[in-house]
Amino acid sequence: MKERTKEVLRDGFGVLVNNAAAIRGAKNGPLWLTIVFFVLSLFLPVLPIFISQVNVNGSTFLNKYTYGLEKTVTAMAIELKDDRKVEFDLGVDHILSIKENGNTVSLGAYGAEKPFATYENKATGQYDFMLYVSDVMTANEKKNVNTAISTKTYKLTTKEATTEKESIYTPSYMIVFPDSFYMVIYASNSTKVVTSSFTGDFKTMAATDKGLTELLTVKDKDGNAVAQNLLNEDYTNGVLKNFKKVLDKSYESSKTVNVWGTSGIYLAIFFGLSVVMGFIMWILTRGKNNPNNYFTPWLTQKIEARLALSPAIITLIAGFFLTSQAPLFFILTLGLRVMWISMKELRPVQG
Repeated sequence: MKERTKEVLRDGFGVLVNNAAAIRGAKNGPLWLTIVFFVLSLFLPVLPIFISQVNVNGSTFLNKYTYGLEKTVTAMAIELKDDRKVEFDLGVDHILSIKENGNTVSLGAYGAEKPFATYENKATGQYDFMLYVSDVMTANEKKNVNTAISTKTYKLTTKEATTEKESIYTPSYMIVFPDSFYMVIYASNSTKVVTSSFTGDFKTMAATDKGLTELLTVKDKDGNAVAQNLLNEDYTNGVLKNFKKVLDKSYESSKTVNVWGTSGIYLAIFFGLSVVMGFIMWILTRGKNNPNNYFTPWLTQKIEARLALSPAIITLIAGFFLTSQAPLFFILTLGLRVMWISMKELRPVQG
């Protein structure tokens, strides 16, 4: 093996733990390898965030707990379909309309003031879930509808609305708009929000005039229809599974934006951080007593590109366990690495 190749490999692998190797590699190593290190140091810390976002679905908030929705959703859907002859009709334009007894429902007649359907817990005498429909389409109007609904409270053990501050609860609810929907889950006997769904839209859903029927259609693993029965867990769990598919489908268009948007933001932050760290090292080498005062901003940037690889790898590994802290891991480890090299290799000569 040529001596030059040995030097490149030594300094290339050495940058993981050796600051001097980073400096030698930046000075004498191939530029293409420095660029590879720089790209890796940007993308590796973003990878846990990217994968985490990819694994988020519309039904992710129901992964650990179902909050009784298997019974609630099933019971409400059966009542709407069988008793009120309601059907959900999603057009090719991805706009939803609701029909009751064959007639199109005026969504504007309901809104925040009047729920379209409710589910009452017979044991507690309270609302467990409320379904609202509204004809508003803009983000600001949707926010106003949600705010009006979220501020409604009811007396415990009753279905009586109240403005009192104690012994009250807020039922979980879902708001269906012509082009989207939103769900909020509240803690039992409380006004505290436990979790909420993403605002789901209908952009990627196939047109159908049997939306409610499809929700209530459950098949076993052999493809046989499971009889509609609220007391059958296989059936209620099957309805919930169908509902989760709707939630997942509704999040698809937003998911693409969120995945690339979030990853892009952190990529830009890490790029800016890397440039700043390279500039800081250049600043620290200024001064007549510093033997490195001949370093240029370009050289210190190349040094940073090489020494940032190990913080990036640490962030990649730690980020899979604590994804939300991945940006902090990279900022701290890169900062420590820059501080370390500044105190050891880049410090001025002591007189």
